Amino acid sequence: MGLKQKTIFGLIWTSAGTLVNGLISIIVTIVLSRVLEPYDFALIALLIVFVAVSNVLIDSGFTQAIIRDDNPSQQDLSTVFFFNFIMSIILYAILFCLSPYIATFFDAPELELLSKVVFLVIVFNSVSIIQNAMLNRELRFAWVAGATALSYVIGGIVSVVIVFLGFGVWAIVANMVIPPFAKSIILWVKSSWRPLFTFSFKSLKKYLHFGIFLTIQGLIDVVVTNLNSIFIGKFYTKSELGYYSQGGKMDSYVITPIVSVLQKVTYPILSKIKNDEERLKEGYRKIITMTLFTYLPIVFFVIIFSDPVIVMFLGEKWSDAGIFLKISAIGSLIYPLQKICENIVMVKGKTRQMLYMALIKQTLRILVMFLFVYRGVLALAWGFMLTGILGGLLYIYIGMKYLGYTLGEFLCDNGKIVLLSFGVSLLLYIILINIELGGLYIIMGGIFVFCGYLFLSYLLNRDRTCEWFDIIRAIRKR
Repeated sequence: MGLKQKTIFGLIWTSAGTLVNGLISIIVTIVLSRVLEPYDFALIALLIVFVAVSNVLIDSGFTQAIIRDDNPSQQDLSTVFFFNFIMSIILYAILFCLSPYIATFFDAPELELLSKVVFLVIVFNSVSIIQNAMLNRELRFAWVAGATALSYVIGGIVSVVIVFLGFGVWAIVANMVIPPFAKSIILWVKSSWRPLFTFSFKSLKKYLHFGIFLTIQGLIDVVVTNLNSIFIGKFYTKSELGYYSQGGKMDSYVITPIVSVLQKVTYPILSKIKNDEERLKEGYRKIITMTLFTYLPIVFFVIIFSDPVIVMFLGEKWSDAGIFLKISAIGSLIYPLQKICENIVMVKGKTRQMLYMALIKQTLRILVMFLFVYRGVLALAWGFMLTGILGGLLYIYIGMKYLGYTLGEFLCDNGKIVLLSFGVSLLLYIILINIELGGLYIIMGGIFVFCGYLFLSYLLNRDRTCEWFDIIRAIRKR
């Protein structure tokens, strides 16, 4: 199977799994949002930073290092497994002891018990890192996609049942904790790999040499990015944090699936041709173009119709989250391109550069926090969005530099896509500007944007549009 076939096959399975996961997440979020209050979602948002930091420490860049390694030994894998597991137990124990202080700091007594349960995610994630990495390394995307989708289904069903039984915020906890637990069990059942009772500091050092800069960069990104929730939760009301977090989360249902598919599929495949500069560049040019072709019209649509989208999905009580969805969507315009360029840097093995870029980006973010913390949640959101774009442009510049991909080549490949996606969405906005938008108008508007965009793309950029339809036909055959 050639590189193109492997990429399409990976896109098919990973996209299908991600689509299922996204749909389940949206449905569950809609149900929970209509029953629960912004305060409930704010409580969980305050705990996410602790889970995210712990997950970065446990992984330590090992997943990327294993995928990139040409021939990892059983001793290598067993060493990484036991390191991950022991680290997760230590971190959980520390956070378990800190839970009363976390609740006191945020003046939310409920957090003491909630955090002790939520932090179990750290242990559940750690025990399946090797299985997940090996399946991706072997390009067995169908297994990973199936395990992830099934775990989301289980978690979604349990959380919906819990919320209608009247357990309130515990439904959100269930939706956060059960999927990684279920996925770990499924991957252990499906994977033939089992750890040996062995540990090698030599193996650990080999992977840490690659992963240490990714770990530090990940820690910086996770801590500073999630400080916004901590600042808002500390200095403003929990309801304001709820609107802020849900607005951003709705946007992530568009961003996260696309970025997740890109990283899971392209990194292991293109790592195999990392020494062939010409094929690597051509591969990434196609990936960038197809990503922007699919992604940009969706994001422009969300930016223009953010308020009615929030009300349609979450209900009128969440209308204040609409502006945060708009801000988040604007900030995410270049995010998939940024993640593609991060992959380029990792494929090239330049992880030290990732650390330097993270330091610059997050220093700007911290500066914005201290400048705008007393100017309101909206000011903070705009500030974070601007720093995200500036930091993203830095990643893109470095990635394209390593790839030898010039600005002129990028504009030649993608200029029409950007103009078309924005133009069609803007035209729809002008048509509907004086109409009170309900769910039917939003759905019809989305269909109009999609069909109009494809039609004009076919007229102006026939080759790329036909390539997109080739992938769709391949998916239908599968």
